[in-house]
Amino acid sequence: MVHRSRARSSSLFLMELILAILFFSVASAVCVEFFVKAHLMSRDSERLTHAVNECSGAAEILCTADSLTEGIELLGMQYPDGDYPEFPEAASDFEAFVYYDDSYLPCEQDLAAYVMAFHLTQEGQMTQIVIEMFCGNREALNQDEPVYRLETGRHIARRTAFHEG
Repeated sequence: MVHRSRARSSSLFLMELILAILFFSVASAVCVEFFVKAHLMSRDSERLTHAVNECSGAAEILCTADSLTEGIELLGMQYPDGDYPEFPEAASDFEAFVYYDDSYLPCEQDLAAYVMAFHLTQEGQMTQIVIEMFCGNREALNQDEPVYRLETGRHIARRTAFHEG
């Protein structure tokens, strides 16, 4: 009889041990899922912060210019590795691209992990500025939603000569 009670107690202990292992396995799976989601949210937040900072900075540069041509020149000085097509003086529409690597540093197109696209339009004295940041290379522009999109405009005041009278 003594032998039977020992078998019952060891099987009960084994069942308790299996349930404890099962509980901790489920708890660890849930925790791993939370850590993965937190990591993804952190990465997305970092991308968005970078995109907002870069797009806002570029918009500030463009808004200081007195003309579309001057804005493009200022953009070229700030981002020398960017892709700037030829801009004829009479044009009122312009697109440019600046490329960033994984560390969010400006780079050449071949090494790009992010692309900042500029679309500038001038109608009379009003300049419309649209800046978008995309993940991936330049092909991502037509396929993906932007990480961030900034639309702004600037009225360029006409300047007149001052005459002393």
